[in-house]
Amino acid sequence: MRVIADTKIEPEIIKGHCPTCGPARFADVVARHKDRDDDEENGIWFIESYKVLKCRGCGTSYFQKTTIFSEGIDHRENPYTGEREPYIPETVSYWPSPTKRSPPDWLGVVASVDTDLGNLMNDVYGAFDADLRVPAAIALRTAFDRSSELLGVDPAMGFAEKLNDLLSHGKISGDEMTVLTTLTDAGNAAAHRAWRPSPSELDTMASIIESFLHRTFVLGDAERKLQAGIPPKPKRQPKPKKGLPTP
Repeated sequence: MRVIADTKIEPEIIKGHCPTCGPARFADVVARHKDRDDDEENGIWFIESYKVLKCRGCGTSYFQKTTIFSEGIDHRENPYTGEREPYIPETVSYWPSPTKRSPPDWLGVVASVDTDLGNLMNDVYGAFDADLRVPAAIALRTAFDRSSELLGVDPAMGFAEKLNDLLSHGKISGDEMTVLTTLTDAGNAAAHRAWRPSPSELDTMASIIESFLHRTFVLGDAERKLQAGIPPKPKRQPKPKKGLPTP
């Protein structure tokens, strides 16, 4: 086995996923290194390329790692012939990890209502970025648990009882109860049945709790302020009776 290291630095501009600006942003390659392992006896090789990139937009520096393995063969359609052909895909990762789901801009309002709930939601987005799907699912369920307590529900109740209590007191609608039941069931499956949601399933769970928190703690307060600012309807003056002088 032999190892080849390449630390040569040349001016280069590539596209990367800037942690500040987002994906497909032009960046300068300010440092790079490449390792290659060859198993000549078995005809197997493995290449890892490392680059330090500096975003040309915001100036943020970040790290890119690209991996190619000779045995990681996949197939794709040739755009010219329409035939499927083998190829070796690259695996690209970044540090800091790209944001997989950004916190909504109103999350600070929720944190001002309750610090614990705000911290729970920050843990959710941190777990998203680290691809920790099970902890993210459990944290989403716990965020509902905490928010129901803020709405006056007994924390000793089970999730089904909490949802029924919220429904009976007009805190949620029947349709919202259905989607929140799905959220809590998914969180329970992650916590107790070793269920690992897919990225799209986790996105759905996050959308459910974000919708609930926004309506309950953000939109509700905004609606009350809007209602307070609406001028009252003018009172209708009674029509004078016929035959009597108008005062």
